[in-house]
Amino acid sequence: MTIFGWIEQILVYRKDWNSFTEEEQKVFQPYMVNRILSMDKKFINVVNYFQKYSVGLLESKDIYKWYCNSLPKGKKWNRYIKGKMKEKYENWVVDIIKQHYEISERECISCLELLYRTPEGKTQLKTILEMYGSENKKIKKLKLEK
Repeated sequence: MTIFGWIEQILVYRKDWNSFTEEEQKVFQPYMVNRILSMDKKFINVVNYFQKYSVGLLESKDIYKWYCNSLPKGKKWNRYIKGKMKEKYENWVVDIIKQHYEISERECISCLELLYRTPEGKTQLKTILEMYGSENKKIKKLKLEK
């Protein structure tokens, strides 16, 4: 069962918690249930109030039962709102650092985060970019200077 299956169980079917298998019960994630239910304007106040008690304090079984008893029964469709992904680093910088250190993209992002934290790291990054022939104009746009 997916997290969306759990939402459907809460709002439509409301089966007893013990009727679910252990694997299905493990998929129930209070944080995600709160997040998805809060996308309905009618539920946002209820979810906001209850999430203080639900995440970390109550067991999944109790959270499921509370939502089944508190929310009106009926099939709902709410658009899932994803966060906007903003590229933090220029693709050409990522490519150069990946090549230089011979690392994966994920490792490269972590490396760039470390380099950007200190003036020495920014200087090192600038040196690497210059070593690979990057234009000074492009490097200046990265604001690596003090």
